[in-house]
Amino acid sequence: MEFSLFLSELLSTDRVRVPLGSHSKAELLRELVRLAVGDADDNTVGGILEAVESREAQVSTALGGGLAVPHGRTDLVSEVHLAAGTVRDVRDYVGLDGKPVHVAFLVLTPMAASNQHVKLLSRIAHIMHNPASREALLASTSAAEFMGVIHGAEAA
Repeated sequence: MEFSLFLSELLSTDRVRVPLGSHSKAELLRELVRLAVGDADDNTVGGILEAVESREAQVSTALGGGLAVPHGRTDLVSEVHLAAGTVRDVRDYVGLDGKPVHVAFLVLTPMAASNQHVKLLSRIAHIMHNPASREALLASTSAAEFMGVIHGAEAA
């Protein structure tokens, strides 16, 4: 199976929320998981959330510069799932630089897909490392605008 490294092919406006509605880190992780897996049943969502929270307990995925990339590897997903959005008023999710998270990307991959997992995390970091892309994502007022920034960053 050919794997796309383009976030714009793996993420769609129905998996992006601008802004996300959560007001705590725990709520935010649950909201992102629900957004990523759509209509999955509560047991599946709970199991996926457990994988994400377990990874988060090892070391925070708030990377600094306002970016967080919570992620999990679990066989409760059979393929890569992404969700993303802008974050407002989540004061308990802070990067190593002391800055609160303003943009979050959730990456879910099956256990056997560790190579794709690492490549996706790298791709997100690369886009967010560009100050223009980061500022444009932060300034997004809709999911379509957010996705437009992703498309533009990947085309550059």
